[in-house]
Amino acid sequence: MGDFFNSKELLINGIRKLKLSKIPAPEVDARILLSNAINYKNIIYMHNDILISKKEKKIFYNYLVKRIQGKPVSRIIGSRNFWKNNFLINKYTLDPRPDTEIIVDVVTKTYGKSSNSIQILDLGSGSGCIGLSIIDEIKNATLLSLDVCKQALKQLDKNAKRLKLSKQSYCSNVNWFENRWIENVKLITQNENLFLKNKFDIIVCNPPYIKSSDIEKLQTEVKNYDPLLSLDGGLDGCDSYRAIFKNLREILADEGTCFFEIGYNLFENIKFLLEKSNFELIKVHKDFNGHSRVLEIK
Repeated sequence: MGDFFNSKELLINGIRKLKLSKIPAPEVDARILLSNAINYKNIIYMHNDILISKKEKKIFYNYLVKRIQGKPVSRIIGSRNFWKNNFLINKYTLDPRPDTEIIVDVVTKTYGKSSNSIQILDLGSGSGCIGLSIIDEIKNATLLSLDVCKQALKQLDKNAKRLKLSKQSYCSNVNWFENRWIENVKLITQNENLFLKNKFDIIVCNPPYIKSSDIEKLQTEVKNYDPLLSLDGGLDGCDSYRAIFKNLREILADEGTCFFEIGYNLFENIKFLLEKSNFELIKVHKDFNGHSRVLEIK
């Protein structure tokens, strides 16, 4: 075959390399990495008979080296499947995880059939996976996505365009640790025609909630490749919740609801903060392991 190689042979070799390095799910990882190395639209399986060029083989082997070094597949290929879509990610965005889909699931089941126009705020939006997934399901919704990182917002903008949701959404660089962040949100809603009011019917948020002392204990794939800004929640993991809850009611509609992801071991601390800020805990939604994961509050 000259400078061409058989996809099955490369897959077998790739799986073997990953297995020897004790990488979990080596078969799945090898298929995804090979598919992306050759820009193949579908996942490559053993029964496929595809000719791989020398250049593509080199790319695949480079991917394998990165995976063996601990880099997540999603970071290698620059995207992650979340809910019903594929989201582009970069080093400035958190790698979306299945537990976070609980927010999307709860919100879409609650509001999906509403005929009213719904205004949504996504705090700490990152790649936009939460907010964009919601407005992709709720067609009469508009979305304001806020993030402290401008590079993350650039990735969000790309995802909004790819999903054809740009007309329903707007993003802005806002830091909830700044005293005037609530005023900045109000200014956005006043100046952008997309928004009909300065209060939101739904507020969603997955803030940093790992205790600073626990960062080093995280898996290599998380601590070495997720942005620290998206992980570190301060001494007790609650810094962002304190900052957000303080004046959040000013931009929450009278019948509005908030959905916050929390660390499984932070429930009691955050429950205290909610009571202190006069928020009512409506429901606790569990994750796939039975831990308290999403708080529904108003």
